[in-house]
Amino acid sequence: MKLYLNNYSGSNRAKIGEVALSHLGILFFDELPHFSKTVLEALREPLEDGKILISRVNSKIEYKTDFLFAAAMNPCPCGNLLSFKKECRCSEAEIQRYKNRLSEPFLDRIDLYVQMSEINPEDSSTISSKEMKKSVLKAFEMQKRRGQKRVNGKMDEKEIENYCIFDEEAKEILDRAVDRFSLSFRSINKIKKVSRTIADMESSEKIEKRHLLEALGFRKR
Repeated sequence: MKLYLNNYSGSNRAKIGEVALSHLGILFFDELPHFSKTVLEALREPLEDGKILISRVNSKIEYKTDFLFAAAMNPCPCGNLLSFKKECRCSEAEIQRYKNRLSEPFLDRIDLYVQMSEINPEDSSTISSKEMKKSVLKAFEMQKRRGQKRVNGKMDEKEIENYCIFDEEAKEILDRAVDRFSLSFRSINKIKKVSRTIADMESSEKIEKRHLLEALGFRKR
């Protein structure tokens, strides 16, 4: 898979690829750890900066990369590590090698992690698509009323400081989480932005304890 260009060859001609073509769209990676380390690490810049700069012999070209990145992976090579019905066939070493294909700096650039469970016959949806749409629109309305020029996920440091206002209890919990999990500055900002969105969906002016705890639950385990 070519990510955005012939970036690792000696070519003096830049060719647009998947990352640049995904601008203002969605880029989905299935079986994430099976992509090469070079490809995954090359995603760090476009995910963080929303752009990629390609240098060639006689020119430099910048491509916008403002896309939604989504990925899926199994918990282990055989896929059965978390199953209650199937037996995992992987050794500890195989599982660790599988996980080690994803570096911490790369994982740190992903906002939300959701662990899926096995399907049971009794399972049913707790919210309809129509209800979810209303919640999303409510969050957008909150952001507009605050005077934000960008959505929560795209806020810079100054905007985070201005708009991600925590109540006292939530502040204390965030401080403890930073210390306990040794969170990076990037991780802290992502938690703040996710908390802000959760609070917006509940039309809450301040980020409260329950909003922060839910946001922390979306971090990498």
